[in-house]
Amino acid sequence: MNIEHYKKMIREQGLDENTYILGVDLGTTHSVISYWNQQKNAPEPVDMSNGFGKIPLPSVVQYRKDELDEEWIIGSEALNTYVIFPESTAISFKSLMGSNQVVSLNRQSFTPEELSAKVLQTLLDQIKSMNPKSNLAGIVVSVPYDFDDAAKKATINACHIAGIQEELICLIEEPKAAALTYNYHHPFKSGEKIMVFDFGGGTLDITLFGVEQVTDTEQTLSVLSEGGQAKHGGDVLDEILYGHFLDIIAQKGINLEHLSKENHAEIKMRARETKERLSGTQKIRIPFPFCTPPFVVNMTRDEFESIGLKFIEKTKTLVLKTLQEAYKGAIKAEEIDRVLLEGGSSQMPWIKAMMVQIFQDQNKIYLSDRPALDISLGATIYAAMKMGIHDQTELVTGRQRMNFEVCVPHDIGFEIELGDTKKFYTMISRGTPYRLARRSQVFTIEGDNEEDMTRLSVRILERIHKEQGLDGCSIIGDVEVSGLPKRPSGQTQLKVALSIDEESGTVQGEVEDLGYGNLYSPSGFKQGFIPKRHQKTLVIDER
Repeated sequence: MNIEHYKKMIREQGLDENTYILGVDLGTTHSVISYWNQQKNAPEPVDMSNGFGKIPLPSVVQYRKDELDEEWIIGSEALNTYVIFPESTAISFKSLMGSNQVVSLNRQSFTPEELSAKVLQTLLDQIKSMNPKSNLAGIVVSVPYDFDDAAKKATINACHIAGIQEELICLIEEPKAAALTYNYHHPFKSGEKIMVFDFGGGTLDITLFGVEQVTDTEQTLSVLSEGGQAKHGGDVLDEILYGHFLDIIAQKGINLEHLSKENHAEIKMRARETKERLSGTQKIRIPFPFCTPPFVVNMTRDEFESIGLKFIEKTKTLVLKTLQEAYKGAIKAEEIDRVLLEGGSSQMPWIKAMMVQIFQDQNKIYLSDRPALDISLGATIYAAMKMGIHDQTELVTGRQRMNFEVCVPHDIGFEIELGDTKKFYTMISRGTPYRLARRSQVFTIEGDNEEDMTRLSVRILERIHKEQGLDGCSIIGDVEVSGLPKRPSGQTQLKVALSIDEESGTVQGEVEDLGYGNLYSPSGFKQGFIPKRHQKTLVIDER
């Protein structure tokens, strides 16, 4: 059965015990899957440690191969044996989503999507292990708000590889999922401004929401501003500590060139453990038994924060920038009513201290009891909403139904030539709501010969850093239109429209031949397309 059949079944019969609606936080360091528990009328996270109390699954993939056999190890075992098999293990590959980079494991190359699919399959296998009779009705997968178009499309591709393309309801931005989880237990008030500070292993997402009371029973959360930065997560602090430990080892007179790949893997694990342990205690001892001679380093929380000071200062700057660059004008810190700290990395004490310093009110700062789970729980709530559970269980908090007005996080446009200079031409501006994000541009085709008049090439860009011009843009895709009617130079007009798919937040387009005034009537050619970063999109009039 497809999603629509399950929706009909839920409307008519309710959700039975073997039908599962799922939400997944496909994270950089950890991933979580949750399901809608019909008996509790609430989302429920799945324990991926089989009763050992560690719900999240480490997003670590290991590929072992010998002459006779091959084996995939996913999760805790892969993480625990990383120092033994560093060349067979992949970590933090989510940061590569949307790129054309590959990960080499045991001399074989894999794309980030293929590795992410392995994590997804492991999460889904646990559901099957819980209930062998389980049927998947629908699933929502989370992505960072700051993910660019190619990374979102790569996530969808990972779902296809994992075999859930038919069951994928949509993607959900992580701050949106976090807000749903919080609102489920602590209803928002009309007029409030909410900041979601989602600090994971790979990315920092900062989103400002405004709460609007639409009716007595319905609220809308509108995105007022979006900030943060890709590749500004807890992993960066791991790298900073890793470099610091290499400096200490060198100061001990040890030649770094003599360190093995296994030694480097162990140092990286020491860095991650140091960051995590100093979130709960003031001082720790860090052993380096593989060095000759072996030694121990003492480190306090203050020393750790001093080592990461530039990173901490940049994080504060990103928070202030999000307030300053709100879509409709700067928002003052005192105008924010609540700050939600989400993501596994948000548990570091300096985060809360920084937020109290910015917002001057400790009561505004909310740290979730289980920040590593909130994204998955929110994705599950959203999946239940999309599947029509509303009608069966009144999935509302305080009798309030929640809608979202999500906006485009980056400018979308074309690369154009003005003389000898290439420029970015904005089509869809940052801050435009998804539902309004559609704009068209008419191109007049000119050329030196008849063949030039039958084609048009356009490059679609996403402007990540406005101040950097074209250098601050990432490519959404190159599109080539061909097979157009043969007309004289300057007498063919094509309309190219760009829009945002509301379910995935990805860019799609459409091309239409307009002919040319009274001289040439439109040929009737009109075709949609989905641009891809690493593959030219061909739009051909084959009539």
